[in-house]
Amino acid sequence: MTLHNVSKEEALKANIYVHAFLANAGEYEKSPHFRPENVAKVRGIVERLTQPLQGKAGTKALDFGCGTGFMIRLIQDRFTEVHGIDITRDMMKFVDLSPGNITLHEGMAENTGFAEASFDFACAYSFMDHLFNYEVFLKEAHRVLKPGGIFYSDLNPNREFAAAMQRADADCSVVAELPAVIAREVKGMLHNGEHYKDQFGMDPEQVEKAEPIKSRDLGFSAGEVLACARRLGFSDAKVEFDWFLGQAKVMHEESHADAEVINRYLASVAPVSSPLFKYLRFVFVK
Repeated sequence: MTLHNVSKEEALKANIYVHAFLANAGEYEKSPHFRPENVAKVRGIVERLTQPLQGKAGTKALDFGCGTGFMIRLIQDRFTEVHGIDITRDMMKFVDLSPGNITLHEGMAENTGFAEASFDFACAYSFMDHLFNYEVFLKEAHRVLKPGGIFYSDLNPNREFAAAMQRADADCSVVAELPAVIAREVKGMLHNGEHYKDQFGMDPEQVEKAEPIKSRDLGFSAGEVLACARRLGFSDAKVEFDWFLGQAKVMHEESHADAEVINRYLASVAPVSSPLFKYLRFVFVK
């Protein structure tokens, strides 16, 4: 299913439905990004990006679309204050507040209400494709960051990868005829609503509406997002390509070391190899 006419209000309602359903069913925490190897990878990225801030007093971080606290857990010990914002109360009720420096806010990521230049670091993990308009969001991220502040966003669907899966789907009248690794990605990228219906009994149309940038635009163009970030005033904007086609298969059937060799090689020949990567990682500096 591909949606072209979903409204902002429909997208918001769908996001609350989908994420409340998954959180309350205990399924959200089973998402692949909660696996230990990914947690370690993201923690490493956080440590690298926030190293210059260590030892400074009064540092503040903001997690956009904080959900059940995946990123909050990984950044809370790096900052004096950590704030999370989300529209789904049923997700935020699972955030662990025990560290004592975490404050949650129920609200819109595009209009947070925070003062200008409030934060040293902001992040948005597995979030931007749920937005109706990412440029409005990035404008707000830029506004709330201090000069020199860092914005980190990850697990953003790569439009080039989705287009490659779309071509594979079109070239094969029956998805099952495709190699299993490609058939899985075709279903997840192009028929995600049906996947969630089969797995959890969810309304497939609501699932598609909850990811308007993925459903409507097939994800993000790296070049378009970088150009947008520079236009909004970020002084530095970089993209990294992540999770090549079949990476899980290589990791589990061969070795993590083999997967890393392939990943490094493919990254070294980007952007020619970019359609083989499922996700985009963005790092911007104000």
